[in-house]
Amino acid sequence: MTELSNRDEYLRQFSGEVKAPQKQIEALKSALDIRKFEIELYWKRAAYFWTFTGAALAGYFLLIRLEIPYSFEPTYVVSVLGLVFSIAWYFVNRGSKAWQRNWEAHVDLLEDEIQGPLYKTGINRYTYHFWNITDAFPFSVSKINQILNLFVAAIWLFLSFRTLFLIQWSEPSHKATFLVTTAVSVVTLWLLYKQGRTSKTDAEIEVNLRQRRYVSKRETSGE
Repeated sequence: MTELSNRDEYLRQFSGEVKAPQKQIEALKSALDIRKFEIELYWKRAAYFWTFTGAALAGYFLLIRLEIPYSFEPTYVVSVLGLVFSIAWYFVNRGSKAWQRNWEAHVDLLEDEIQGPLYKTGINRYTYHFWNITDAFPFSVSKINQILNLFVAAIWLFLSFRTLFLIQWSEPSHKATFLVTTAVSVVTLWLLYKQGRTSKTDAEIEVNLRQRRYVSKRETSGE
Protein backbone atom coordinates (compact mmCIF):
# COMPACT_ATOMS: atom_id res chain seq x y z
CA MET A 1 0.00 0.00 0.00
CA THR A 2 1.39 3.40 -1.03
CA GLU A 3 1.41 6.07 1.68
CA LEU A 4 0.71 9.69 0.74
CA SER A 5 2.42 12.22 2.99
CA ASN A 6 0.75 15.45 1.83
CA ARG A 7 -2.13 16.90 -0.14
CA ASP A 8 -0.09 17.46 -3.30
CA GLU A 9 0.75 13.77 -3.50
CA TYR A 10 -2.90 12.98 -2.99
CA LEU A 11 -4.08 15.34 -5.75
CA ARG A 12 -1.40 14.02 -8.09
CA GLN A 13 -3.22 10.69 -8.07
CA PHE A 14 -6.22 12.39 -9.69
CA SER A 15 -4.47 14.72 -12.12
CA GLY A 16 -4.34 14.41 -15.89
CA GLU A 17 -6.88 13.65 -18.58
CA VAL A 18 -9.13 10.65 -18.72
CA LYS A 19 -7.24 8.07 -20.76
CA ALA A 20 -9.73 5.24 -20.73
CA PRO A 21 -11.88 4.12 -23.66
CA GLN A 22 -15.62 4.64 -23.46
CA LYS A 23 -16.18 0.94 -22.89
CA GLN A 24 -14.06 1.04 -19.72
CA ILE A 25 -15.91 4.13 -18.50
CA GLU A 26 -19.25 2.40 -18.94
CA ALA A 27 -17.90 -0.72 -17.25
CA LEU A 28 -16.87 1.33 -14.20
CA LYS A 29 -20.33 2.89 -13.98
CA SER A 30 -21.93 -0.55 -14.13
CA ALA A 31 -19.56 -1.97 -11.51
CA LEU A 32 -20.32 0.90 -9.11
CA ASP A 33 -24.07 0.57 -9.68
CA ILE A 34 -24.07 -3.20 -9.19
CA ARG A 35 -21.94 -2.89 -6.05
CA LYS A 36 -24.44 -0.38 -4.65
CA PHE A 37 -27.28 -2.73 -5.59
CA GLU A 38 -25.57 -5.65 -3.82
CA ILE A 39 -25.20 -3.58 -0.63
CA GLU A 40 -28.89 -2.63 -0.75
CA LEU A 41 -29.85 -6.28 -1.19
CA TYR A 42 -27.57 -7.22 1.71
CA TRP A 43 -29.46 -5.02 4.16
CA LYS A 44 -32.86 -5.99 2.78
CA ARG A 45 -32.01 -9.65 3.36
CA ALA A 46 -30.71 -8.83 6.85
CA ALA A 47 -34.00 -7.09 7.70
CA TYR A 48 -35.94 -10.12 6.45
CA PHE A 49 -33.97 -12.59 8.56
CA TRP A 50 -34.03 -10.37 11.65
CA THR A 51 -37.81 -10.13 11.34
CA PHE A 52 -38.18 -13.89 11.05
CA THR A 53 -35.79 -14.50 13.96
CA GLY A 54 -37.68 -12.09 16.20
CA ALA A 55 -41.02 -13.67 15.33
CA ALA A 56 -39.66 -17.19 15.87
CA LEU A 57 -38.17 -16.30 19.26
CA ALA A 58 -41.43 -14.69 20.34
CA GLY A 59 -43.36 -17.78 19.25
CA TYR A 60 -40.97 -20.14 21.00
CA PHE A 61 -41.12 -18.41 24.38
CA LEU A 62 -44.88 -17.98 24.07
CA LEU A 63 -45.25 -21.74 23.65
CA ILE A 64 -42.97 -22.37 26.62
CA ARG A 65 -44.89 -19.91 28.78
CA LEU A 66 -48.29 -21.36 27.94
CA GLU A 67 -47.15 -24.78 29.18
CA ILE A 68 -49.44 -26.58 26.77
CA PRO A 69 -49.66 -30.34 27.39
CA TYR A 70 -47.62 -32.23 24.82
CA SER A 71 -45.98 -28.96 23.80
CA PHE A 72 -42.85 -30.69 22.58
CA GLU A 73 -43.91 -30.84 18.94
CA PRO A 74 -44.51 -27.11 18.28
CA THR A 75 -41.59 -25.88 20.39
CA TYR A 76 -39.13 -28.31 18.81
CA VAL A 77 -40.29 -27.46 15.29
CA VAL A 78 -39.99 -23.72 15.99
CA SER A 79 -36.52 -24.07 17.52
CA VAL A 80 -35.24 -26.17 14.63
CA LEU A 81 -36.74 -23.75 12.12
CA GLY A 82 -34.92 -20.93 13.89
CA LEU A 83 -31.67 -22.89 13.76
CA VAL A 84 -31.98 -23.68 10.05
CA PHE A 85 -32.94 -20.12 9.13
CA SER A 86 -30.13 -18.60 11.19
CA ILE A 87 -27.55 -20.83 9.49
CA ALA A 88 -29.09 -20.02 6.11
CA TRP A 89 -28.85 -16.34 7.06
CA TYR A 90 -25.15 -16.83 7.78
CA PHE A 91 -24.62 -18.45 4.38
CA VAL A 92 -26.56 -15.68 2.64
CA ASN A 93 -24.44 -13.02 4.34
CA ARG A 94 -21.23 -14.69 3.23
CA GLY A 95 -22.57 -15.05 -0.28
CA SER A 96 -23.57 -11.39 -0.40
CA LYS A 97 -20.12 -10.41 0.83
CA ALA A 98 -18.50 -12.52 -1.89
CA TRP A 99 -20.45 -10.77 -4.65
CA GLN A 100 -19.82 -7.37 -3.10
CA ARG A 101 -16.08 -8.09 -3.11
CA ASN A 102 -16.33 -9.23 -6.71
CA TRP A 103 -17.66 -5.85 -7.84
CA GLU A 104 -15.26 -3.99 -5.57
CA ALA A 105 -12.42 -5.77 -7.36
CA HIS A 106 -13.87 -4.66 -10.70
CA VAL A 107 -13.90 -1.06 -9.45
CA ASP A 108 -10.28 -1.37 -8.29
CA LEU A 109 -9.20 -2.55 -11.72
CA LEU A 110 -11.24 -0.08 -13.76
CA GLU A 111 -11.05 3.24 -11.92
CA ASP A 112 -7.40 4.37 -12.22
CA GLU A 113 -7.52 5.70 -15.80
CA ILE A 114 -10.96 7.25 -15.31
CA GLN A 115 -11.23 8.86 -11.88
CA GLY A 116 -7.96 7.89 -10.23
CA PRO A 117 -7.62 5.56 -7.23
CA LEU A 118 -10.55 7.13 -5.36
CA TYR A 119 -12.24 3.95 -4.21
CA LYS A 120 -9.06 2.21 -3.09
CA THR A 121 -7.69 5.22 -1.16
CA GLY A 122 -8.39 5.31 2.57
CA ILE A 123 -7.88 8.50 4.60
CA ASN A 124 -6.98 8.30 8.31
CA ARG A 125 -8.24 4.76 8.29
CA TYR A 126 -5.72 3.44 10.79
CA THR A 127 -5.43 6.38 13.19
CA TYR A 128 -8.55 5.63 15.25
CA HIS A 129 -8.31 4.54 18.88
CA PHE A 130 -10.57 1.79 20.13
CA TRP A 131 -10.68 2.98 23.74
CA ASN A 132 -11.81 6.45 22.74
CA ILE A 133 -15.51 5.69 22.94
CA THR A 134 -16.53 8.85 21.07
CA ASP A 135 -14.16 8.22 18.16
CA ALA A 136 -14.79 6.26 15.00
CA PHE A 137 -13.20 2.85 14.54
CA PRO A 138 -12.81 0.73 11.38
CA PHE A 139 -15.08 -2.14 12.31
CA SER A 140 -16.41 -4.26 9.48
CA VAL A 141 -20.19 -4.08 9.51
CA SER A 142 -20.57 -7.25 7.46
CA LYS A 143 -18.20 -9.21 9.72
CA ILE A 144 -20.08 -8.10 12.82
CA ASN A 145 -23.31 -9.18 11.16
CA GLN A 146 -21.84 -12.61 10.43
CA ILE A 147 -20.68 -13.00 14.03
CA LEU A 148 -24.19 -12.10 15.17
CA ASN A 149 -25.49 -14.77 12.78
CA LEU A 150 -23.38 -17.39 14.51
CA PHE A 151 -24.47 -16.14 17.93
CA VAL A 152 -28.14 -16.43 16.96
CA ALA A 153 -27.50 -19.90 15.51
CA ALA A 154 -25.85 -20.95 18.78
CA ILE A 155 -28.87 -19.68 20.74
CA TRP A 156 -31.23 -21.69 18.54
CA LEU A 157 -29.04 -24.77 18.90
CA PHE A 158 -29.20 -24.40 22.68
CA LEU A 159 -32.98 -23.95 22.59
CA SER A 160 -33.32 -27.03 20.38
CA PHE A 161 -31.41 -29.16 22.89
CA ARG A 162 -33.35 -27.59 25.75
CA THR A 163 -36.62 -28.54 24.09
CA LEU A 164 -35.57 -32.18 24.06
CA PHE A 165 -36.18 -32.27 27.83
CA LEU A 166 -39.89 -31.93 27.04
CA ILE A 167 -39.97 -35.06 24.92
CA GLN A 168 -41.89 -38.08 26.13
CA TRP A 169 -40.42 -41.08 24.38
CA SER A 170 -43.51 -43.11 25.18
CA GLU A 171 -45.52 -40.85 22.87
CA PRO A 172 -45.30 -41.97 19.22
CA SER A 173 -46.04 -38.44 18.02
CA HIS A 174 -43.07 -37.10 19.98
CA LYS A 175 -40.70 -39.64 18.49
CA ALA A 176 -42.06 -39.06 15.00
CA THR A 177 -41.74 -35.28 15.35
CA PHE A 178 -38.19 -35.57 16.62
CA LEU A 179 -37.03 -38.00 13.93
CA VAL A 180 -38.74 -36.33 10.97
CA THR A 181 -37.88 -32.75 11.96
CA THR A 182 -34.26 -33.60 12.73
CA ALA A 183 -33.81 -35.59 9.52
CA VAL A 184 -35.38 -32.90 7.33
CA SER A 185 -33.28 -30.21 9.02
CA VAL A 186 -30.02 -32.11 8.55
CA VAL A 187 -30.79 -32.75 4.88
CA THR A 188 -31.77 -29.10 4.39
CA LEU A 189 -28.53 -27.86 5.95
CA TRP A 190 -26.52 -30.25 3.80
CA LEU A 191 -28.31 -28.99 0.67
CA LEU A 192 -27.71 -25.38 1.69
CA TYR A 193 -24.01 -26.09 2.09
CA LYS A 194 -23.48 -28.25 -1.00
CA GLN A 195 -26.07 -27.04 -3.49
CA GLY A 196 -26.35 -23.42 -2.36
CA ARG A 197 -22.96 -22.45 -3.75
CA THR A 198 -22.49 -20.45 -6.92
CA SER A 199 -21.33 -22.66 -9.75
CA LYS A 200 -17.73 -22.07 -10.84
CA THR A 201 -18.23 -23.53 -14.30
CA ASP A 202 -19.91 -21.86 -17.24
CA ALA A 203 -23.24 -23.53 -17.78
CA GLU A 204 -24.36 -24.16 -21.33
CA ILE A 205 -27.54 -22.38 -22.32
CA GLU A 206 -29.83 -23.08 -25.22
CA VAL A 207 -31.01 -20.12 -27.27
CA ASN A 208 -33.85 -20.44 -29.75
CA LEU A 209 -34.49 -17.66 -32.22
CA ARG A 210 -38.07 -17.45 -33.34
CA GLN A 211 -38.44 -16.54 -37.00
CA ARG A 212 -41.52 -15.23 -38.73
CA ARG A 213 -42.34 -15.94 -42.34
CA TYR A 214 -44.36 -13.34 -44.16
CA VAL A 215 -46.58 -14.46 -47.02
CA SER A 216 -48.49 -12.50 -49.60
CA LYS A 217 -52.23 -12.59 -50.13
CA ARG A 218 -51.72 -14.72 -53.23
CA GLU A 219 -50.02 -17.44 -51.20
CA THR A 220 -52.78 -17.45 -48.59
CA SER A 221 -55.51 -17.61 -51.24
CA GLY A 222 -53.82 -20.48 -53.04
CA GLU A 223 -53.17 -18.62 -56.28
